[in-house]
Amino acid sequence: MKHVIIVGAGASGLAAASRLVENGLSATNITILEAQNHIGGRVHTVTNDGNPLEIGAQWVHGQQGNVVFEIAESAHELNTDIQTLESSGFAENVVFGFEDYKLNKEQVQQFMQTVHSLEEISKSELSGWNKSFGEYFEEKFNELIFSKCSHSEFDRSTALAFLDWYHIMENVIDGADNWKETCGSGHLHYKECSGDPLVTWKRGYSTLFKILMKNLSKSHSDQQLPLSDRIFLNKAVTNIDWDSEATSEKKIQVTCEDGSLYPADFVLVTASLGFLKSNMHSLFIPALPTYKKRAIQGLGFGTVDKIFIKFAKPWWTTDWGGISLLRRRSQEADSHWSDHLLGFYTVRLHPNMLIAWITGKAARQVESLPENEILKVCSDLLRKYIGADFPFTEPVGLILSKWFSNPFTVGSYSYRSMESKEMNVWAADLALPVYDSNGFPRLFFAGEATHDCMYSTVHGAVETGWREADRIAKYCIGFHNAKL
Repeated sequence: MKHVIIVGAGASGLAAASRLVENGLSATNITILEAQNHIGGRVHTVTNDGNPLEIGAQWVHGQQGNVVFEIAESAHELNTDIQTLESSGFAENVVFGFEDYKLNKEQVQQFMQTVHSLEEISKSELSGWNKSFGEYFEEKFNELIFSKCSHSEFDRSTALAFLDWYHIMENVIDGADNWKETCGSGHLHYKECSGDPLVTWKRGYSTLFKILMKNLSKSHSDQQLPLSDRIFLNKAVTNIDWDSEATSEKKIQVTCEDGSLYPADFVLVTASLGFLKSNMHSLFIPALPTYKKRAIQGLGFGTVDKIFIKFAKPWWTTDWGGISLLRRRSQEADSHWSDHLLGFYTVRLHPNMLIAWITGKAARQVESLPENEILKVCSDLLRKYIGADFPFTEPVGLILSKWFSNPFTVGSYSYRSMESKEMNVWAADLALPVYDSNGFPRLFFAGEATHDCMYSTVHGAVETGWREADRIAKYCIGFHNAKL
């Protein structure tokens, strides 16, 4: 029986492992090496005041055609009420405002209608667009919105402020530092699942892994798959010696930071694209083929962080969903990191918290700052924007995701970059196996960045884990039910 090593115990790695076992491979022939002290990868649920808090993946994006939604719904682990208001800059109970002025509902509605119109128009126009998504959106926004400025309730500066806010929102969605780094035509690669785009879990996103490994109580699931004992934590892989000139009988040697060695017939790499960008030259012996290195280089991978701000008690009203920060454009060349905060929004199940989203260079900068400095800046902003509306009190602490500083993620999720287009490299190139000199596959790749159309999502990651498990199945003896 062939032995499979899976590098990474995130969504794709655990999905692949469970699929291999379901297809007939003994769990004893699977080894899962996880660099961190917990499973989940970029799905990371922690407990705060007795309730789940998502440091990583926040929502199940859509319902129809979403395998994570199907898995979770069948286990009755999803909240059934519509969650589109939670922590969302588009929520109806969220205020849009400057420090000295709040937009009225009619103004916000006008801007939103313009944005939605552009989103619909872009579906037919972006395929022939050779420049960035940002250049497309700015050009079309100017055409649509500024023609209305003379007879509408908002002026040019307000329109520009909303455009800048929407730019940050798109960066949060896509993961790019700047929407001029996002490929316009590549933007169409992404496929949305219809239905509620912001579904939440009852007990946190990490429940997914208990379901995948059949680890829930008998009332929820079938017998537990024997996978827990095959996951080895704190096993950072430093190199994979796959020997391209060897015959298929020679084992691949996987070495960990602690000096431990693991032999395998096949290695499935599920590490983030950010990790591969930082480590591909030292991780693989011999070096990866050129097409694979080009794919790793060309595909985009950015940083999106969350700042959870704690207060002793909520000072806002229960019908207030947060504030999206509008700013008048400055002539200064350099901006402060706080200029890239999307806004402050309420957090489901955490009534004494607000969440602020931040991306790109600003997010990477925040990760290196002391907590008291971040709190002071956020406190000053809140006081300026809404201090006159509520009996504001100072925050008492924060929780900050640090996805770029984490050496095993080096960022948050992937996107289709302008470099992808220029190099003509896409997810399919990253997903291809690497073969030895005899044409026998040795290295396999999974993870959200390898998905053609559901990249940057957990359901995309799960699908790629299943895809590679089925691909590996063709080369493993003893499979009877492989879904090929």
